[in-house]
Amino acid sequence: MTRTKPADEQPEPAPDATPTAVPAPAPAGSADTTGRYEPYPGAEFFHGGRYSPINTAAGARLTREGHAPAGKTLGPDWTTAHRDAWQSYQQSLRPKGGGDTSGIPDESAWNQLKVPRVSPLPKEA
Repeated sequence: MTRTKPADEQPEPAPDATPTAVPAPAPAGSADTTGRYEPYPGAEFFHGGRYSPINTAAGARLTREGHAPAGKTLGPDWTTAHRDAWQSYQQSLRPKGGGDTSGIPDESAWNQLKVPRVSPLPKEA
């Protein structure tokens, strides 16, 4: 007599060996349409007294890219350390003074840094 196992004891079927499609990264300088990255908040966003998790996320990316001042943690308060890190990053993008290296992020530098999204996605209408 052969006994069959109940459905909950049946072995799982082997996963499909077909690779899943991974979306191609957006070309450099193009706007993120997937919502993975924080949109550029505008130059007026970056000033002393600004407290935001966006500053922390950008600071973490700048640190990972090697542009944070030694011994400084780039937290949610916008500080001169943030400005110095952005200035260093902008200078790496634009050697020999070839553009804005003020330390205030411009849209081009922001998009190239690819800051992960920390703000909520806008609701669709």
